[in-house]
Amino acid sequence: MKTLVAAALLTFSLTTAFAQDTPSPAQRATEYARALAPQIGLDPARMLQVKKLALSRMEREQEIDRMYAGDEAMRQPKLAAVNQEYRESLKGLLTPAQFQRFEQWAATAPANATAAKP
Repeated sequence: MKTLVAAALLTFSLTTAFAQDTPSPAQRATEYARALAPQIGLDPARMLQVKKLALSRMEREQEIDRMYAGDEAMRQPKLAAVNQEYRESLKGLLTPAQFQRFEQWAATAPANATAAKP
């Protein structure tokens, strides 16, 4: 019985430790929007909208990664479609000048532009 309890506690503590090391999609979306805001001149209202778009994108990417983990041929086109949809949504949200700055930023900082995964 003691062994079972010890194993359960160990499993719980390892799970908790891992969960703390990996930021949630909401945390990553917040970090992404905060990093992007000064680069392209976002006001607080647009920053919140960008955060929502980024969160939606990250959640969809996470789902695609989960569904197609072993099938790269299916996974890549689906991720590309999510990326294209995100950019189109962003283009509709931002001013032309902001979107141009986003495109320049994305070209020089691809890890940031793709909302890097954990």
